[in-house]
Amino acid sequence: MRIAYFDTGSGISGDMTIGAFLDLGIPGVDLTALAEGLAPLGLRGYRLTADRVTIGAIRATSFDVVVDSHPAGGRDSRDWGSIRTLIEKAGAAGLAPGVTSRALAIFGALAEAEARVHEVPVERVHFHEVGAVDAIVDIVGAAWCFDRLGVEACFVGALPSGTGYVESDHGRLPVPAPATVRLLMGFEVIAGDGEGELVTPTGAAILAAMARPIRPQMAITRVGIGAGKKRWTDRPNVLRVLLGESETDTDAQVAVIEADIDDMTPVALAHAADRLRARGAVDVSVSPAQMKKNRAGFRLTVLCKPLEIDGVARAVLEETSSLGLRFRTMGRVVLSRRVDHVSTLYGTIAVKVGIRPSGEQTAEPEFEDVARAAISHGVSYLIVRDAALRAWDK
Repeated sequence: MRIAYFDTGSGISGDMTIGAFLDLGIPGVDLTALAEGLAPLGLRGYRLTADRVTIGAIRATSFDVVVDSHPAGGRDSRDWGSIRTLIEKAGAAGLAPGVTSRALAIFGALAEAEARVHEVPVERVHFHEVGAVDAIVDIVGAAWCFDRLGVEACFVGALPSGTGYVESDHGRLPVPAPATVRLLMGFEVIAGDGEGELVTPTGAAILAAMARPIRPQMAITRVGIGAGKKRWTDRPNVLRVLLGESETDTDAQVAVIEADIDDMTPVALAHAADRLRARGAVDVSVSPAQMKKNRAGFRLTVLCKPLEIDGVARAVLEETSSLGLRFRTMGRVVLSRRVDHVSTLYGTIAVKVGIRPSGEQTAEPEFEDVARAAISHGVSYLIVRDAALRAWDK
């Protein structure tokens, strides 16, 4: 699986994202190909540039969308409906489906955040700075890079919140801007870190739609560095994207998803646990929990592979009554193991075998096989289990 990890020590913006992707140096992901890929948008009056720059001791690619002019000397502005229509028409005109869906997801995340901040229906959200040609190109261009690179999963570490104020069409706003704060809900943020606006609304929207706040295990294959336009005194203004590969079946790391539930019966939770295992969970456990207002409830804990967290989290919300969940990643140590099959008087039984650090092997017959054989032959569970263990010992 191809992974992109965003190293955001100096924050993230749309142009830094594209600059980092172009800086990877992968054939077919260059300025010319990007311009051709964006042609179905039908936007005019701009050109793309990508220059190699040095920031401190770091060489990076500075990407820019140079707009010829703005209406009446000001900035373009569009509402969410017109931008969605623009992208959908571009999809019909040849914009790749993966680019179209990603661009709509990024703009959709931004529209939802703006709607919550201004307390208006999402369809009435009006983009000012982000409705301009350069911002549209940044977002759709980032979506094009994700698609062209074949990135299957995207992750990000801690983000600097920045400090101070930023000027906008809504007036002077604190950093991070209100919409940015909303977009970064659930991400790890270092409060008060950095001078100025380090994470822009566009950068935050890209992360909200594309990335998860997890540090994955991966084999790095390429590194791309995108340069920001401003210069900070305490750090180089660059975004690093680490491109790598990861095996989806690794045991060294696991995602832990939890939800506290007080309105499902034990029987319903048992059914949900079975469904979650069928939908990709590595393991599921349910334990008693003391809920708010002294209500007795349950804590549902689900383990899954980090790269499958989106699908399993969706399954938790679909199979249980929970209105939300939390997740984290953890390292783990797992013994080498295998499954043997042994023949007994009661049929073939699978036996799970673990190899301890000393080299000793321990075995336990598979519960389902033992239970099925016991019922079929009209004997106790313990008799079948003992027969399987004796067969395995031999």
